Amino acid sequence: MDVSLESPGSILRRMTIVVPAEKLDQSIEKRIVGLTKTAKIPGFRPGKVPKKVIQSRFSSQVLHEAVEELIDSSYREALQDRSIIPVGFPSIETRKMVSGEDLEYIATFEVFPEVENSHVKDIEIEKPVCVVEAGDIDRTIETLLRQHTEWEAEEASSELGDRLIIDFVGTIEGETFEGGESKDYSLILGRNGLLPELEKGLQDQLPNNEVSISTQFPQDYHVETLAGKVADFKVMIKEVAKPRVPVLNDDFIRKFGLTDETEEAFRRKIRQNLEQEMENRVNSIVRQSVFNALLHANEFEVPKALVEDEINRGIAAFNSHMEQQGLPVDESVDREKYRPEAERRVRLALVMREAVISRDIQADDAVVRSRVEKLAQNYDDPKQVIDWHYADANRLKQFEGIVVEELLVEQFLLEANVIEKKITLQELMNEGAPSVTDATRE
Repeated sequence: MDVSLESPGSILRRMTIVVPAEKLDQSIEKRIVGLTKTAKIPGFRPGKVPKKVIQSRFSSQVLHEAVEELIDSSYREALQDRSIIPVGFPSIETRKMVSGEDLEYIATFEVFPEVENSHVKDIEIEKPVCVVEAGDIDRTIETLLRQHTEWEAEEASSELGDRLIIDFVGTIEGETFEGGESKDYSLILGRNGLLPELEKGLQDQLPNNEVSISTQFPQDYHVETLAGKVADFKVMIKEVAKPRVPVLNDDFIRKFGLTDETEEAFRRKIRQNLEQEMENRVNSIVRQSVFNALLHANEFEVPKALVEDEINRGIAAFNSHMEQQGLPVDESVDREKYRPEAERRVRLALVMREAVISRDIQADDAVVRSRVEKLAQNYDDPKQVIDWHYADANRLKQFEGIVVEELLVEQFLLEANVIEKKITLQELMNEGAPSVTDATRE
Protein backbone atom coordinates (compact mmCIF):
# COMPACT_ATOMS: atom_id res chain seq x y z
CA MET A 1 0.00 0.00 0.00
CA ASP A 2 1.36 3.39 -1.03
CA VAL A 3 0.38 6.45 1.02
CA SER A 4 1.25 10.12 0.52
CA LEU A 5 0.19 12.89 2.91
CA GLU A 6 -0.33 16.60 2.20
CA SER A 7 -1.22 19.50 4.51
CA PRO A 8 -3.15 22.06 2.46
CA GLY A 9 -4.17 23.86 5.68
CA SER A 10 -3.27 24.17 9.35
CA ILE A 11 -5.65 21.36 10.32
CA LEU A 12 -6.62 20.01 6.88
CA ARG A 13 -4.97 16.83 5.66
CA ARG A 14 -5.16 15.15 2.26
CA MET A 15 -4.03 11.54 2.04
CA THR A 16 -3.66 9.76 -1.30
CA ILE A 17 -3.80 6.00 -0.88
CA VAL A 18 -3.04 3.36 -3.51
CA VAL A 19 -4.11 -0.22 -2.75
CA PRO A 20 -2.43 -2.94 -4.90
CA ALA A 21 -4.57 -4.53 -7.60
CA GLU A 22 -4.11 -7.99 -6.15
CA LYS A 23 -5.82 -6.96 -2.89
CA LEU A 24 -8.77 -5.56 -4.83
CA ASP A 25 -8.99 -8.71 -6.98
CA GLN A 26 -8.79 -10.94 -3.92
CA SER A 27 -11.65 -9.04 -2.26
CA ILE A 28 -13.74 -9.27 -5.45
CA GLU A 29 -13.02 -12.98 -5.81
CA LYS A 30 -14.02 -13.62 -2.21
CA ARG A 31 -17.39 -12.00 -2.80
CA ILE A 32 -18.00 -13.82 -6.04
CA VAL A 33 -17.28 -17.17 -4.39
CA GLY A 34 -19.65 -16.28 -1.59
CA LEU A 35 -22.43 -15.39 -4.04
CA THR A 36 -22.06 -18.69 -5.91
CA LYS A 37 -23.16 -20.35 -2.67
CA THR A 38 -25.97 -18.00 -1.68
CA ALA A 39 -27.34 -16.34 -4.83
CA LYS A 40 -30.80 -17.42 -5.97
CA ILE A 41 -31.02 -17.29 -9.76
CA PRO A 42 -33.85 -18.88 -11.77
CA GLY A 43 -32.70 -22.00 -13.62
CA PHE A 44 -29.93 -22.86 -11.18
CA ARG A 45 -29.98 -24.87 -8.00
CA PRO A 46 -28.81 -23.09 -4.80
CA GLY A 47 -25.02 -23.30 -4.55
CA LYS A 48 -24.64 -24.40 -8.17
CA VAL A 49 -24.57 -21.03 -9.94
CA PRO A 50 -21.48 -20.79 -12.22
CA LYS A 51 -18.93 -18.06 -11.46
CA LYS A 52 -19.33 -16.56 -14.93
CA VAL A 53 -23.05 -16.03 -14.29
CA ILE A 54 -22.29 -14.37 -10.94
CA GLN A 55 -19.64 -12.17 -12.55
CA SER A 56 -22.01 -11.16 -15.31
CA ARG A 57 -24.86 -10.26 -12.97
CA PHE A 58 -23.05 -8.89 -9.93
CA SER A 59 -19.77 -7.46 -11.21
CA SER A 60 -20.70 -3.86 -10.41
CA GLN A 61 -22.07 -4.77 -6.97
CA VAL A 62 -19.07 -6.80 -5.87
CA LEU A 63 -16.65 -4.15 -7.16
CA HIS A 64 -18.30 -1.41 -5.13
CA GLU A 65 -18.52 -3.60 -2.02
CA ALA A 66 -14.87 -4.59 -2.31
CA VAL A 67 -13.80 -0.97 -2.83
CA GLU A 68 -15.83 0.20 0.14
CA GLU A 69 -14.28 -2.44 2.41
CA LEU A 70 -10.72 -1.74 1.21
CA ILE A 71 -11.12 2.01 1.58
CA ASP A 72 -12.32 1.57 5.15
CA SER A 73 -9.52 -0.80 6.19
CA SER A 74 -6.69 0.93 4.30
CA TYR A 75 -7.71 4.38 5.58
CA ARG A 76 -7.68 3.19 9.19
CA GLU A 77 -4.35 1.41 8.63
CA ALA A 78 -2.78 4.53 7.12
CA LEU A 79 -3.93 6.65 10.08
CA GLN A 80 -2.56 4.15 12.57
CA ASP A 81 0.81 3.87 10.81
CA ARG A 82 1.24 7.66 10.96
CA SER A 83 -0.27 8.12 14.43
CA ILE A 84 -2.89 10.50 13.06
CA ILE A 85 -6.15 11.13 14.96
CA PRO A 86 -8.75 12.54 12.57
CA VAL A 87 -11.66 14.75 13.50
CA GLY A 88 -14.90 13.38 12.10
CA PHE A 89 -15.31 11.33 8.95
CA PRO A 90 -13.19 11.86 5.82
CA SER A 91 -14.32 13.04 2.43
CA ILE A 92 -13.45 10.28 -0.04
CA GLU A 93 -12.67 10.93 -3.70
CA THR A 94 -12.13 7.73 -5.69
CA ARG A 95 -9.68 8.30 -8.52
CA LYS A 96 -9.46 4.76 -9.89
CA MET A 97 -11.54 1.67 -9.09
CA VAL A 98 -11.23 -0.88 -11.87
CA SER A 99 -10.95 -4.63 -11.46
CA GLY A 100 -7.42 -5.78 -12.25
CA GLU A 101 -5.86 -2.38 -11.49
CA ASP A 102 -4.66 -0.57 -8.37
CA LEU A 103 -7.36 1.08 -6.27
CA GLU A 104 -6.54 4.76 -5.81
CA TYR A 105 -8.46 7.30 -3.72
CA ILE A 106 -7.99 10.56 -1.80
CA ALA A 107 -9.15 10.96 1.80
CA THR A 108 -9.53 14.55 2.99
CA PHE A 109 -10.03 15.11 6.70
CA GLU A 110 -9.30 17.43 9.60
CA VAL A 111 -7.03 16.86 12.59
CA PHE A 112 -6.98 18.42 16.03
CA PRO A 113 -5.14 21.76 16.09
CA GLU A 114 -2.00 22.21 18.14
CA VAL A 115 -2.68 24.18 21.32
CA GLU A 116 0.38 26.10 22.47
CA ASN A 117 -0.95 28.23 25.34
CA SER A 118 -2.99 25.99 27.62
CA HIS A 119 -2.09 28.12 30.64
CA VAL A 120 -2.84 31.52 32.21
CA LYS A 121 0.54 32.17 33.82
CA ASP A 122 1.05 35.81 34.84
CA ILE A 123 -2.39 36.74 33.49
CA GLU A 124 -4.46 38.92 35.81
CA ILE A 125 -7.76 37.34 36.85
CA GLU A 126 -10.14 39.59 38.75
CA LYS A 127 -11.99 37.90 41.62
CA PRO A 128 -14.99 39.63 43.22
CA VAL A 129 -14.96 39.70 47.01
CA CYS A 130 -18.04 40.61 49.02
CA VAL A 131 -19.94 39.75 52.18
CA VAL A 132 -23.65 39.45 52.90
CA GLU A 133 -24.71 42.56 54.81
CA ALA A 134 -27.80 43.10 56.95
CA GLY A 135 -29.19 45.33 54.20
CA ASP A 136 -28.98 42.46 51.71
CA ILE A 137 -31.10 40.33 54.03
CA ASP A 138 -33.59 43.17 54.46
CA ARG A 139 -33.92 43.62 50.70
CA THR A 140 -34.39 39.89 50.25
CA ILE A 141 -37.18 39.83 52.84
CA GLU A 142 -38.85 42.82 51.16
CA THR A 143 -38.73 41.01 47.84
CA LEU A 144 -40.17 37.84 49.37
CA LEU A 145 -42.99 39.85 50.92
CA ARG A 146 -43.78 41.44 47.54
CA GLN A 147 -43.69 38.03 45.85
CA HIS A 148 -46.41 36.87 48.26
CA THR A 149 -48.64 39.85 47.61
CA GLU A 150 -52.34 39.06 47.74
CA TRP A 151 -54.80 40.93 45.53
CA GLU A 152 -58.17 42.25 46.63
CA ALA A 153 -60.71 43.35 44.03
CA GLU A 154 -62.27 46.73 44.76
CA GLU A 155 -64.72 49.14 43.20
CA ALA A 156 -62.00 51.77 42.96
CA SER A 157 -60.09 53.64 40.27
CA SER A 158 -56.95 51.94 38.96
CA GLU A 159 -53.54 53.20 40.09
CA LEU A 160 -49.94 52.27 39.43
CA GLY A 161 -49.23 48.98 41.16
CA ASP A 162 -52.79 47.70 40.82
CA ARG A 163 -53.54 44.44 39.07
CA LEU A 164 -56.05 44.63 36.24
CA ILE A 165 -57.96 41.84 34.50
CA ILE A 166 -58.90 43.00 31.01
CA ASP A 167 -60.27 41.90 27.64
CA PHE A 168 -58.95 43.80 24.64
CA VAL A 169 -59.20 43.90 20.85
CA GLY A 170 -56.76 45.86 18.72
CA THR A 171 -57.22 46.95 15.13
CA ILE A 172 -55.03 48.63 12.55
CA GLU A 173 -56.95 50.57 9.90
CA GLY A 174 -60.08 48.75 11.03
CA GLU A 175 -58.60 45.25 10.73
CA THR A 176 -57.69 42.98 13.64
CA PHE A 177 -54.13 41.65 13.72
CA GLU A 178 -52.40 38.58 15.10
CA GLY A 179 -51.68 38.93 18.80
CA GLY A 180 -53.93 41.96 19.12
CA GLU A 181 -56.76 40.23 20.99
CA SER A 182 -56.91 38.62 24.42
CA LYS A 183 -59.38 37.74 27.16
CA ASP A 184 -58.78 37.76 30.93
CA TYR A 185 -55.37 39.30 30.42
CA SER A 186 -53.66 40.08 33.73
CA LEU A 187 -51.24 42.98 34.15
CA ILE A 188 -49.83 45.10 36.91
CA LEU A 189 -49.90 48.78 36.03
CA GLY A 190 -46.43 50.26 35.83
CA ARG A 191 -44.66 46.96 35.11
CA ASN A 192 -44.59 47.66 31.34
CA GLY A 193 -46.57 44.56 30.43
CA LEU A 194 -48.20 46.46 27.56
CA LEU A 195 -47.27 49.39 25.33
CA PRO A 196 -46.67 52.56 27.42
CA GLU A 197 -49.55 54.56 25.90
CA LEU A 198 -51.89 51.63 26.44
CA GLU A 199 -50.95 51.29 30.12
CA LYS A 200 -51.25 55.04 30.62
CA GLY A 201 -54.77 54.94 29.23
CA LEU A 202 -55.70 52.23 31.74
CA GLN A 203 -54.87 54.39 34.76
CA ASP A 204 -57.64 56.04 36.77
CA GLN A 205 -60.27 53.65 35.39
CA LEU A 206 -63.11 51.89 37.22
CA PRO A 207 -63.94 48.17 36.88
CA ASN A 208 -66.61 47.19 34.33
CA ASN A 209 -65.63 50.18 32.25
CA GLU A 210 -64.75 50.06 28.53
CA VAL A 211 -62.17 52.46 27.12
CA SER A 212 -60.75 53.16 23.67
CA ILE A 213 -57.03 53.83 23.45
CA SER A 214 -54.92 54.66 20.42
CA THR A 215 -51.21 53.83 20.48
CA GLN A 216 -48.27 53.45 18.11
CA PHE A 217 -45.95 50.47 18.00
CA PRO A 218 -42.24 51.38 18.24
CA GLN A 219 -40.28 51.53 15.00
CA ASP A 220 -38.02 48.73 16.29
CA TYR A 221 -40.89 46.51 17.46
CA HIS A 222 -39.96 42.83 17.32
CA VAL A 223 -42.90 42.02 15.01
CA GLU A 224 -41.95 43.68 11.71
CA THR A 225 -45.50 43.82 10.37
CA LEU A 226 -46.54 45.95 13.38
CA ALA A 227 -43.46 48.17 13.71
CA GLY A 228 -44.39 51.85 13.54
CA LYS A 229 -48.10 51.12 12.98
CA VAL A 230 -50.89 52.97 14.83
CA ALA A 231 -53.36 50.63 16.55
CA ASP A 232 -56.75 51.30 18.13
CA PHE A 233 -57.64 49.21 21.18
CA LYS A 234 -61.00 48.63 22.81
CA VAL A 235 -60.40 47.51 26.37
CA MET A 236 -62.92 46.15 28.89
CA ILE A 237 -61.64 46.50 32.46
CA LYS A 238 -63.12 43.49 34.22
CA GLU A 239 -61.38 43.84 37.57
CA VAL A 240 -59.24 46.29 39.55
CA ALA A 241 -57.38 44.64 42.42
CA LYS A 242 -55.33 46.43 45.08
CA PRO A 243 -52.12 44.87 46.45
CA ARG A 244 -52.04 43.61 50.03
CA VAL A 245 -48.41 42.99 50.95
CA PRO A 246 -48.06 40.64 53.93
CA VAL A 247 -46.08 41.57 57.02
CA LEU A 248 -43.14 39.64 58.42
CA ASN A 249 -44.59 37.49 61.19
CA ASP A 250 -44.81 33.86 62.28
CA ASP A 251 -47.58 33.13 59.77
CA PHE A 252 -45.46 34.41 56.89
CA ILE A 253 -42.32 32.54 58.03
CA ARG A 254 -44.36 29.36 58.39
CA LYS A 255 -44.96 29.37 54.60
CA PHE A 256 -41.31 28.45 54.03
CA GLY A 257 -41.41 25.29 56.10
CA LEU A 258 -38.71 26.26 58.60
CA THR A 259 -38.70 24.22 61.80
CA ASP A 260 -37.81 27.37 63.75
CA GLU A 261 -40.37 30.05 62.89
CA THR A 262 -38.62 32.96 64.61
CA GLU A 263 -37.50 36.00 62.66
CA GLU A 264 -33.93 35.39 63.82
CA ALA A 265 -33.93 31.88 62.33
CA PHE A 266 -35.56 33.19 59.15
CA ARG A 267 -32.83 35.81 58.70
CA ARG A 268 -30.13 33.25 59.48
CA LYS A 269 -31.46 30.89 56.80
CA ILE A 270 -31.62 33.70 54.27
CA ARG A 271 -28.03 34.63 55.07
CA GLN A 272 -26.86 31.04 54.57
CA ASN A 273 -28.53 30.76 51.20
CA LEU A 274 -27.37 34.18 50.03
CA GLU A 275 -23.82 33.23 50.99
CA GLN A 276 -24.15 30.00 49.00
CA GLU A 277 -25.54 31.92 46.05
CA MET A 278 -22.75 34.48 46.42
CA GLU A 279 -20.12 31.72 46.35
CA ASN A 280 -21.68 30.16 43.26
CA ARG A 281 -21.79 33.52 41.52
CA VAL A 282 -18.17 34.33 42.36
CA ASN A 283 -17.05 30.92 41.13
CA SER A 284 -19.00 31.42 37.91
CA ILE A 285 -17.47 34.85 37.28
CA VAL A 286 -13.94 33.66 38.00
CA ARG A 287 -14.39 30.58 35.85
CA GLN A 288 -15.62 32.74 32.97
CA SER A 289 -12.64 35.09 33.41
CA VAL A 290 -10.28 32.12 33.18
CA PHE A 291 -12.03 30.87 30.04
CA ASN A 292 -11.86 34.31 28.43
CA ALA A 293 -8.13 34.51 29.19
CA LEU A 294 -7.57 31.12 27.58
CA LEU A 295 -9.56 32.08 24.49
CA HIS A 296 -7.70 35.38 24.20
CA ALA A 297 -4.37 33.51 24.26
CA ASN A 298 -5.45 30.90 21.71
CA GLU A 299 -6.55 31.98 18.25
CA PHE A 300 -6.43 28.95 15.99
CA GLU A 301 -8.53 27.32 13.31
CA VAL A 302 -11.11 24.95 14.73
CA PRO A 303 -12.27 21.76 12.97
CA LYS A 304 -15.42 22.37 10.94
CA ALA A 305 -16.73 18.92 11.86
CA LEU A 306 -16.69 19.73 15.57
CA VAL A 307 -18.31 23.13 14.96
CA GLU A 308 -21.13 21.56 12.94
CA ASP A 309 -21.71 19.00 15.70
CA GLU A 310 -21.86 21.81 18.28
CA ILE A 311 -24.33 23.74 16.11
CA ASN A 312 -26.50 20.62 15.91
CA ARG A 313 -26.46 20.32 19.71
CA GLY A 314 -27.40 23.99 20.09
CA ILE A 315 -30.33 23.66 17.69
CA ALA A 316 -31.50 20.43 19.37
CA ALA A 317 -31.36 22.08 22.81
CA PHE A 318 -33.33 25.09 21.57
CA ASN A 319 -35.97 22.91 19.90
CA SER A 320 -36.29 20.81 23.05
CA HIS A 321 -36.83 23.99 25.08
CA MET A 322 -39.51 25.18 22.63
CA GLU A 323 -41.31 21.83 22.81
CA GLN A 324 -41.23 21.88 26.62
CA GLN A 325 -42.85 25.31 26.51
CA GLY A 326 -45.53 24.00 24.17
CA LEU A 327 -44.30 26.25 21.35
CA PRO A 328 -43.88 25.26 17.68
CA VAL A 329 -40.40 24.35 16.45
CA ASP A 330 -39.11 26.44 13.55
CA GLU A 331 -37.88 24.07 10.86
CA SER A 332 -36.08 26.80 8.87
CA VAL A 333 -33.16 27.21 11.26
CA ASP A 334 -30.44 29.75 10.53
CA ARG A 335 -27.35 27.73 11.37
CA GLU A 336 -25.08 30.77 11.02
CA LYS A 337 -26.75 32.32 14.05
CA TYR A 338 -25.28 29.50 16.16
CA ARG A 339 -21.83 29.47 14.54
CA PRO A 340 -19.93 32.13 16.60
CA GLU A 341 -20.87 30.55 19.93
CA ALA A 342 -20.27 27.04 18.55
CA GLU A 343 -16.75 28.01 17.42
CA ARG A 344 -16.07 29.56 20.81
CA ARG A 345 -17.21 26.42 22.63
CA VAL A 346 -15.12 24.13 20.42
CA ARG A 347 -12.01 26.28 20.79
CA LEU A 348 -12.39 26.40 24.56
CA ALA A 349 -13.01 22.64 24.75
CA LEU A 350 -9.82 21.95 22.79
CA VAL A 351 -7.75 24.25 25.01
CA MET A 352 -9.23 22.70 28.15
CA ARG A 353 -8.62 19.21 26.78
CA GLU A 354 -4.94 19.98 26.23
CA ALA A 355 -4.67 21.61 29.67
CA VAL A 356 -6.17 18.57 31.38
CA ILE A 357 -3.85 16.18 29.53
CA SER A 358 -0.69 18.25 30.13
CA ARG A 359 -1.47 18.53 33.86
CA ASP A 360 -2.71 14.94 34.20
CA ILE A 361 -5.80 16.14 36.06
CA GLN A 362 -8.13 13.36 37.09
CA ALA A 363 -11.26 13.21 39.20
CA ASP A 364 -10.64 10.34 41.60
CA ASP A 365 -13.54 8.68 43.40
CA ALA A 366 -12.97 10.51 46.70
CA VAL A 367 -12.98 13.95 45.07
CA VAL A 368 -16.10 13.18 43.04
CA ARG A 369 -17.87 11.86 46.12
CA SER A 370 -17.04 14.98 48.13
CA ARG A 371 -18.32 17.25 45.35
CA VAL A 372 -21.56 15.29 44.99
CA GLU A 373 -22.11 15.47 48.75
CA LYS A 374 -21.44 19.21 48.75
CA LEU A 375 -23.97 19.72 45.96
CA ALA A 376 -26.51 17.53 47.76
CA GLN A 377 -26.46 19.76 50.85
CA ASN A 378 -28.39 22.39 48.85
CA TYR A 379 -31.43 20.10 48.64
CA ASP A 380 -34.07 18.95 51.09
CA ASP A 381 -33.03 15.30 50.84
CA PRO A 382 -29.23 15.09 50.32
CA LYS A 383 -29.20 11.28 50.28
CA GLN A 384 -31.70 11.16 47.46
CA VAL A 385 -29.52 13.52 45.38
CA ILE A 386 -26.39 11.44 46.07
CA ASP A 387 -28.17 8.19 45.19
CA TRP A 388 -29.54 9.76 41.99
CA HIS A 389 -26.02 10.62 40.76
CA TYR A 390 -24.61 7.19 41.60
CA ALA A 391 -27.53 5.24 40.18
CA ASP A 392 -26.46 5.82 36.58
CA ALA A 393 -22.89 5.42 35.25
CA ASN A 394 -23.37 7.97 32.43
CA ARG A 395 -24.86 10.48 34.85
CA LEU A 396 -21.90 10.08 37.18
CA LYS A 397 -19.46 10.36 34.27
CA GLN A 398 -20.99 13.71 33.30
CA PHE A 399 -20.54 14.90 36.87
CA GLU A 400 -16.93 13.68 36.79
CA GLY A 401 -16.39 15.92 33.75
CA ILE A 402 -17.69 18.88 35.74
CA VAL A 403 -15.34 18.04 38.62
CA VAL A 404 -12.35 17.82 36.24
CA GLU A 405 -13.23 21.29 34.95
CA GLU A 406 -13.45 22.63 38.51
CA LEU A 407 -10.08 21.10 39.40
CA LEU A 408 -8.54 22.60 36.28
CA VAL A 409 -9.88 26.08 37.08
CA GLU A 410 -8.50 25.76 40.59
CA GLN A 411 -5.10 24.90 39.09
CA PHE A 412 -5.32 27.87 36.73
CA LEU A 413 -5.98 30.20 39.67
CA LEU A 414 -2.79 28.99 41.33
CA GLU A 415 -0.88 29.89 38.16
CA ALA A 416 -2.56 33.23 37.43
CA ASN A 417 -2.18 36.59 39.13
CA VAL A 418 -5.50 36.81 41.00
CA ILE A 419 -6.59 40.37 41.85
CA GLU A 420 -9.34 40.67 44.47
CA LYS A 421 -11.94 43.38 44.01
CA LYS A 422 -14.36 44.32 46.79
CA ILE A 423 -17.94 44.81 45.62
CA THR A 424 -21.41 44.68 47.12
CA LEU A 425 -23.72 41.71 46.79
CA GLN A 426 -26.03 43.78 44.59
CA GLU A 427 -23.16 44.57 42.22
CA LEU A 428 -22.15 40.92 42.20
CA MET A 429 -25.59 39.80 41.11
CA ASN A 430 -25.73 42.50 38.39
CA GLU A 431 -29.30 43.26 39.36
CA GLY A 432 -31.15 45.92 41.29
CA ALA A 433 -31.44 43.49 44.20
CA PRO A 434 -29.86 40.18 45.12
CA SER A 435 -31.49 37.11 43.71
CA VAL A 436 -33.88 35.44 46.11
CA THR A 437 -34.11 32.12 44.32
CA ASP A 438 -34.44 29.49 47.05
CA ALA A 439 -33.38 32.14 49.58
CA THR A 440 -35.27 30.36 52.33
CA ARG A 441 -34.78 26.77 51.29
CA GLU A 442 -34.63 24.48 54.30
